[in-house]
Amino acid sequence: MDGEGIPDFSSLKEETAYWKELSLKYKQSFQEARDELVEFQEGSRELEAELEAQLVQAACSGSYWVLPSPGTLRDINTGYFLFSP
Repeated sequence: MDGEGIPDFSSLKEETAYWKELSLKYKQSFQEARDELVEFQEGSRELEAELEAQLVQAACSGSYWVLPSPGTLRDINTGYFLFSP
């Protein structure tokens, strides 16, 4: 930090209040980001479990997904870029 954006303080009390308010702001931002991360991780675990269940079900029923070959994917991507606006 090079000191840009930090106001001049007329007293130690004013400076202390400034830094305390700033730290509370960053703490709140951190907590919100942490909560979002936890929510994302929970959603990811649920999705993973659902996909795993679908894969097991497909394996048991004998139906498997057919993935396109790399050449097919290349053709699809080429067509997309040629005809996209």
